[in-house]
Amino acid sequence: MQALSKWAKLQKAISKWIYLLFWMLLLPGYVWAQESASAQQPTRPPFTLKMAPLELINFFQQAVTVRADIPFSPHWGVDVGIGLIFNSTSLATYKDESYVGIKVQPALKYYFRQLASGDHSHLSVVYKYHNIYNDRYVNVRRQGGQYDEWMLQRRHRVVQGVALRFGVQQYLGQRKRWMIEPFVGLGARQMRVTDDNLPPDAEALEEGGFFSPDRSPGIYTTPDFLAGFYLGLAWGN
Repeated sequence: MQALSKWAKLQKAISKWIYLLFWMLLLPGYVWAQESASAQQPTRPPFTLKMAPLELINFFQQAVTVRADIPFSPHWGVDVGIGLIFNSTSLATYKDESYVGIKVQPALKYYFRQLASGDHSHLSVVYKYHNIYNDRYVNVRRQGGQYDEWMLQRRHRVVQGVALRFGVQQYLGQRKRWMIEPFVGLGARQMRVTDDNLPPDAEALEEGGFFSPDRSPGIYTTPDFLAGFYLGLAWGN
């Protein structure tokens, strides 16, 4: 009965995310309906470098990522980003602790007609990949509970996910070289967590809760929410 109850809760949760995803798919259609009847075909710069400044102050994971926005037709383009994860304020707070890794985030973008304001709205399919190593002190129980010990544990996280992202690009300045791009998105991600260096007799006593960024070894699938903005500089226009 308990297994059936868990399955029913899972079905209910999946239904909620499908409902939210449905409304997100309708959002670009709403923007399309608000466009001017005299809207022009998109005329975007051939190459834009951009960054998301909020990544630098994210409490759970600080990173710096450089992205290239490259349209290859009037309505299609790619957005490719690669970055360095260099710290976590919540998971690497003491001496000798660290939280480092790489992140890759390619996206395929569909651009709608250029808005009368000159902005460029788009819908993207985004793939994310994070590979992270976290060295962190944990309290472990040794040799069947004979004693407890603090150990520097290495935890390995691999995150993969797919999301739909909606954004609007606005190019500013006299030459239209500076760009700001707010965005929102919704998807799903899977995180695989393994412990690399604990002795066989060590049992971790402190594990993260549901709302903690930490996770015990295992595979976790969760919703993924995207929100923020990019700042960029256009080239070739």
